Amino acid sequence: MQNLRYSHQVLFPRITVDNSRNMKVLFSIRVLRELANKLALFFLPVFLFQLGISTRFLAAWGLTSFQSGVVLLALYFAVAKLMVVLLAIPAGDFIRRYGFAASLMLSHLLYAVTLIGFRLALENLNWLWLAIATDGVNSTLMWGSFNTLFSKDARKARMGRELGLIQALLNVIWMIAPAVSGIVIFMFGYESLFSAGLVIVGINILLAAFVTAARERDDVSLKEFSWWIRERRFVKLSASIGGKTIHDLAIFVWPLYVFLLLGNTERVGILYSLSFLLSVIIELFLSERIDHHHRRRPFYISGGMLSVLWALRSQVFTPWAIALVDTFDKLTGNYHWLFFDRLLFNRGKGRAALSYFIYREFIVGVSAMGFWLLFALIFLIWPLEWRGLFALAAVGVLLTLLVNKKHETV
Repeated sequence: MQNLRYSHQVLFPRITVDNSRNMKVLFSIRVLRELANKLALFFLPVFLFQLGISTRFLAAWGLTSFQSGVVLLALYFAVAKLMVVLLAIPAGDFIRRYGFAASLMLSHLLYAVTLIGFRLALENLNWLWLAIATDGVNSTLMWGSFNTLFSKDARKARMGRELGLIQALLNVIWMIAPAVSGIVIFMFGYESLFSAGLVIVGINILLAAFVTAARERDDVSLKEFSWWIRERRFVKLSASIGGKTIHDLAIFVWPLYVFLLLGNTERVGILYSLSFLLSVIIELFLSERIDHHHRRRPFYISGGMLSVLWALRSQVFTPWAIALVDTFDKLTGNYHWLFFDRLLFNRGKGRAALSYFIYREFIVGVSAMGFWLLFALIFLIWPLEWRGLFALAAVGVLLTLLVNKKHETV
């Protein structure tokens, strides 16, 4: 009778953050970083593509306008990720020497320089090379520091809940920022977006000063990484990280495809915001259960569904079809990526956390360079274009299924 008495009530998950001050600061930094990313950089692929067309980038080499846009887009990100590969180990040494707070502050200072470079590139393309240099360095410092601290400070029993809450907050940003970004570009241009991003990044610089952590003693070296990469368990983990990188970059480029179909940023932004509306509530419910759910079958099923959705993307040409595919992608991805990230962060716990996440950035950089090379080849040489890109993303999702929870302290 007691159960029947309350059977009509819906039990909503409690939205709480770990009580430590450091976790609250990390949550704030992560959410504001995503706000800057999605507000100022959501349409970055469109921005670079249009910049390549307007400046006739490498047109003297016989490239068409479309190819100029593709080449500038691919070249920017390939070189930025080359910076990540070259500077990942020195960045890890910087974090160990000067601490997490200094690294996070420097990361966001460089992020601000990147945004300034984008704004100045509207007048002179040469400023884009400044953005490339600072983009790669700020990314390595940010994720090497943030992921290490988050892995250390989040309790293992609450890891899924913490990641789920972060993802739910990020979904809210994804729900709002793309529409706002598209409308601002349509009405005021890219300059206003980059200026708004600078304000948000400035707040994060101040927040980073409140990060507290013990001095890091974990040494990062290329020699140690060469030992790790030869281990079978780390090879599988590297393949799964590379697969997720491919998926994330394909999602990053997806707005360009939608933009070319719909014709303006306003429609693209509003469409994206609508497709994220349902996923916010579902993310909160999933995060409550993910810490107690260890069966891999739903993880495999969700990965298979995400791969199928990538195959379907080449067949969507109307706004409603795009919104439907995006909605199903996000709903399926809520479980898949939450499960994936929980395993990834729990494996990073231990004394070698900094090494683990710095080497992860190295793998991400190499994978991203490969993605952008294939992106350029697909559009310039092979007659595959978007179908080839979507097939590549589908393979990337399947590679993420290789992640496992064995040897969680690598």
